[in-house]
Amino acid sequence: MRRYVDYNLCGLNNPKTIQEAEFPFKIIKCTNCGLVYTNPQPDRKLIKDHYQEDYYKEWIEKQMNRRIHMRERRLRDLVKYKKSGRTLDVGCGVGTFLKRSKEKGFEIYGTEISDYACKHAEESLRIDVFRGELEEARFLPATFDVVTVWHTLEHLPDPMAALREINRILKKDGLLVVAVPNLNNYITRLLYLLVKRKKLMLFSNQAKAWHLYHFSDHTISSMLEKAGFDIIKIDLDLVQLEPSKITVDFLAVIFHFVTRKNYGEAMRVYAIKAKKNN
Repeated sequence: MRRYVDYNLCGLNNPKTIQEAEFPFKIIKCTNCGLVYTNPQPDRKLIKDHYQEDYYKEWIEKQMNRRIHMRERRLRDLVKYKKSGRTLDVGCGVGTFLKRSKEKGFEIYGTEISDYACKHAEESLRIDVFRGELEEARFLPATFDVVTVWHTLEHLPDPMAALREINRILKKDGLLVVAVPNLNNYITRLLYLLVKRKKLMLFSNQAKAWHLYHFSDHTISSMLEKAGFDIIKIDLDLVQLEPSKITVDFLAVIFHFVTRKNYGEAMRVYAIKAKKNN
């Protein structure tokens, strides 16, 4: 099953096809606000079924130590803004970030649609996770000091709805941290073209991860602001785990230092609730 969307950040319907994927999937760009998204999209059941054992098995068996190191690095950056409190990780996967947060003194909560990932978190890490989408958890208003969304927003059928829900459940002085793939990942695109002799596709039905939305620093900032947040900082998010791909992060750091622009694989945004909403 597939669902066609005319969702746009600006609320207008000015679509332009910028990339063709396997039929019937296309990459659409709104010519008004610049938001890029996949259309049509797999329905929610297909998305849930996609992120089960086959998706997480490599994480657990081959990448766990490297992923733990990445989570620790992210946590070190986060505590510069919030050192303690009640934290929620949306799309928490197998719970690695939550485990490290608990060890740092945070009171932890998580949501995750994958039954397999939830089971692993509960059995291996002794972490209780809400099984389902964020809105289904029905947390009370102003519950959390920190909400993190590590490479989950791009997978959601309605990222704006999720961000508005986060705004509702975040405390007045709470912190939101969102990491997403970077649409302007020119370093990866160039290297992929040189090695594979073809352009990098933004969506493939055969891909391990289905990205339904494709954010630039402009569109992620605009979406957060529309959902009721003020941006504190936008930074690089260094995500490469394989030694052969670490060159991408290295080059991204150099280009960012020289140009102050992010041409790397991902970006990380720190935000607080807008003062007008407090």
